[in-house]
Amino acid sequence: MPGLRLVLLMLVAIVVAFGGGAWSAQALLARFEGQGVIAIGPWRADRMTGSPAADPYSRARSAKDGNLTLGLGEGLAFRAATDSDGRPLSADCTYRVEGPIPLARLYTLTAYRPDGRLALPRQSDRPGVLVSSRLMRDDANAAPIVASAVAQPGNWLSLPGDGGPVVLALSLYDTPASSSAGTERLALPTIDRTGCTGRG
Repeated sequence: MPGLRLVLLMLVAIVVAFGGGAWSAQALLARFEGQGVIAIGPWRADRMTGSPAADPYSRARSAKDGNLTLGLGEGLAFRAATDSDGRPLSADCTYRVEGPIPLARLYTLTAYRPDGRLALPRQSDRPGVLVSSRLMRDDANAAPIVASAVAQPGNWLSLPGDGGPVVLALSLYDTPASSSAGTERLALPTIDRTGCTGRG
């Protein structure tokens, strides 16, 4: 029946249009970092996220990920999806996070899933979030952190150990690094993979 065929063709066209539009938007958000992005080693931060001047892609990405953003005067949130060698972060690997932290009143290190969910549920008795004021420091006043699914001595950030992808978020609160002048010569910790469960 010609009428039924026309209706079916219209339905197919609508599905293709919506599906293609959603796919292209997802691909663009994944590849386009934004205009105010700071890249230091594996770490990325969008300095304009949370401000009225944020570009549409930054706003869409924040909405999609469901992450709370820091206002321009509140701080700066860096995220790393790879280690310092460019390998994707995996929940069944162990990483040493060590090096300089920009001046800040307070900072946190948290493990997330790529979609913005916490890697460990809030009710977990394992440390899924570390706060600078509670970190153990060595004689040089450094506070290296080990992110791993296996309990570690010292500053341990727990990972789920399920082999899925994770993102490390370093949030700096009340920091001069959030200003454009403060991002010059900024240095951040390295993320070194020291081993993986079942992979050596």
